[in-house]
Amino acid sequence: MSLRAIRLRTGRLELRLASHDELVALGELAVAGIHPPETMPFSVPWTDGLTIENFVAFHEAALEAWRPDAWTLNLVTFLGGAPIGTQGLMAEDFARTRVVGTGSWLGKDHQGRGYGTEQRRAVLELAFRSLGARAALSGALEGNVPSARVSQKLGYRVVGTSTVSPRGVPVPHSDFRLEAADWPGYPVEIAGVDPRDFGA
Repeated sequence: MSLRAIRLRTGRLELRLASHDELVALGELAVAGIHPPETMPFSVPWTDGLTIENFVAFHEAALEAWRPDAWTLNLVTFLGGAPIGTQGLMAEDFARTRVVGTGSWLGKDHQGRGYGTEQRRAVLELAFRSLGARAALSGALEGNVPSARVSQKLGYRVVGTSTVSPRGVPVPHSDFRLEAADWPGYPVEIAGVDPRDFGA
């Protein structure tokens, strides 16, 4: 596999896989806080009880478990050479479905500056332009306004609602879908991608 060669570059950001030391630095950012402790914006409450050790282990395990028919690409977002968050792209049986999902977060000091939209644009360009995806899925829990706004800004449509219980209490969840035909494309520099690694 050539996954570590992947580079996505936007006007301000670079997205790529991180080294072990860079994952440690990113883990420190996550442990310092991504959201107020009284709220949980994620369907899986991974920030509860988070340690740098299990954060790094999660990222390294996702790469070790990679298969072309089931993969999660947890790209790290860098600003000026420093990690500020992650933007994931994932799929199962991509060769057949041509559908991807996304998930992301940013350190609290980097939120509200448009980086979330910029990093999502980057992986959508990877999915649609480089891998030939037909659609991308995303979602947002009730109250996670920034995530919903990114999806709406990029042309996703609400295709349903569901319920999740990240902390044991049911929370409404909006399900978003973006079709390749509705994607206008953006100027993202993409390098090092081998579609075969993704089952494309």
